Amino acid sequence: MSWRSSSSSGSLMGCGRVIASVTTLATALALAATGVLRDTLAQTPQPPVLQAPPQLAPPTRPPEPGTISAPSGPAAPGAPPGAESVTLTPVDIQVEGNTVYSRADLDTLVRPLIGRQIPASEIFKLAEAIQRKYRDDGYFLATVSVPAQRVADGRLRVVVTEGYISNVLIEGDVGPVSEKAKEYLDNVVGKKPINISDLERYLLLTQDLPGVKVKAVMRPGREPGSSELIAQLTREWWDLFNQTDNRGASFTGEQHNLISAGFNSFTSIGDRIELSYFTTFNSENNFVQAAYSGHIGPEGTRFRLYGGFGRVKPGDPISQTGYLGQVAIAGLQAFHPIIRSRRLNISVSGSFDYYHSVVDVSGGVRLSSIDLRSLRAGVDASYHDPFNGVTYGSARLSKGISVLGASKAGEQQLPRQGAEPSYFKVNGDVSRLQGLYSDEDFTLNLFVSGAAQFTNNMLPPSEKYFIGGERLGRGYYAGQVTGDRAIAASIELQLSFAVPFSDVQPSSAPSSVAGRARGLPLQLYAFYDYGKAWNLATFETQVIVARSYGFGVRANVGDTLTVEAEAVRRLDLNVDGATAPRLKPWGAYFRATTRF
Repeated sequence: MSWRSSSSSGSLMGCGRVIASVTTLATALALAATGVLRDTLAQTPQPPVLQAPPQLAPPTRPPEPGTISAPSGPAAPGAPPGAESVTLTPVDIQVEGNTVYSRADLDTLVRPLIGRQIPASEIFKLAEAIQRKYRDDGYFLATVSVPAQRVADGRLRVVVTEGYISNVLIEGDVGPVSEKAKEYLDNVVGKKPINISDLERYLLLTQDLPGVKVKAVMRPGREPGSSELIAQLTREWWDLFNQTDNRGASFTGEQHNLISAGFNSFTSIGDRIELSYFTTFNSENNFVQAAYSGHIGPEGTRFRLYGGFGRVKPGDPISQTGYLGQVAIAGLQAFHPIIRSRRLNISVSGSFDYYHSVVDVSGGVRLSSIDLRSLRAGVDASYHDPFNGVTYGSARLSKGISVLGASKAGEQQLPRQGAEPSYFKVNGDVSRLQGLYSDEDFTLNLFVSGAAQFTNNMLPPSEKYFIGGERLGRGYYAGQVTGDRAIAASIELQLSFAVPFSDVQPSSAPSSVAGRARGLPLQLYAFYDYGKAWNLATFETQVIVARSYGFGVRANVGDTLTVEAEAVRRLDLNVDGATAPRLKPWGAYFRATTRF
């Protein structure tokens, strides 16, 4: 059986939808602290402040339910020839070897046969029914049999063998990471009876190891009821991600490029090294980050260390002020999967984040400086329900703490006067991908999402909620609209199909490319986005609304390239402020993503 799932370490997803996007390193900063800057910037959008995302990495989505071909145990023995012609009258039927169900649990199956004259084949059907109950409840190795016996007094025996896994064998030359895979899979050894939920969890945790893929097969063990699990592992030791788009601000560079390289599972802790570089193809906005992650313990707990540095040096007219912003970030994160299965996934996380940014202008004048130390705790979940839909959700608590040189409220050089470095905020995010119709020619899906942030504090600029970018608030660059409190929502209708290749006949294509032989996979989509932000600072615009709608196309070109093009109609054109130029009603965006 083949096990496939999305990795919690940041697997690269297809073109259907992207949940997390790379945030630009620029948002609004009130630079009008001096008259000269106020005059220079009066007719322009507010210049950028450095706001680096805690995790600069390829776009990911929350862990999806794994695609699993569930193993099946031995079939129940059928009735022997002639059983239909032999009759008996049971007065008692003993179910031996059962530790899972009470007598009352099985009574509905057994009771109808007691005291009736029945053919012997009914006893074998009873065994099949009891085995089916085990299998339906996930005990996939359980078998039920009718042993040879004399039935002189109407007392019968049905024997349950509650199957288990006696040993795990690892196959495949994947290096030291096989030790971590063995540690995970050893959790199922000796569990009687073994349930598919246990096997799902530990096979999926094995699949979550960076670069690792697992194919599992069962074979009979040496003892009655036992089986051996053979895990066939492969490892891709590296991966490369590159994404180019034009969703940036004009004064920090509209064209973005993110390149990220990963090096996977070189040690026994299933580690990963990530090196990422974000740029606007000039000196205006550049950011570099390195991260190291690994797995500890037998239950999938993962840690991640990261650090990064970036610079913002905007173009005209802001460049006339000599503006130079610098940011440094670092942190430690921990993740633990509470539930890991095909249908339902729940994980918890916690982190400590370090953030330092300064802005200087001409003459070496320090315009602003801030140091934040933040503790965060969160929960993420995904659920694949029986109604052809997948729901994702997350919640985060964030608290600024006064340690390790953190800034204090009231400091004169804070980039937002009145901001509270010891802030507290709550974030929530929910989305659903709902299948509406599907056949061999096309599929129709509806994707809806919503997010919110709440706080009673005036937040530092980097902790405000960002509306804009490629997900919520399309038509506005990421962080063009910010607020201490915010809500955002999106609805998108998706039509997916394939444009046939004229020179390829599906019937003649090799099976390995059967999915592509029909043509170029395309997805047409139309959307409406809504965002609203509230600022608690009296000197800022109190309420800002950003609405847009549009349409676009996504195309998968081969296995490594996804190309997207989008047209957006902005409904709110004064989001930069009353003194700034109105935005153009229409915008056009592109994105090219490659994965190796």
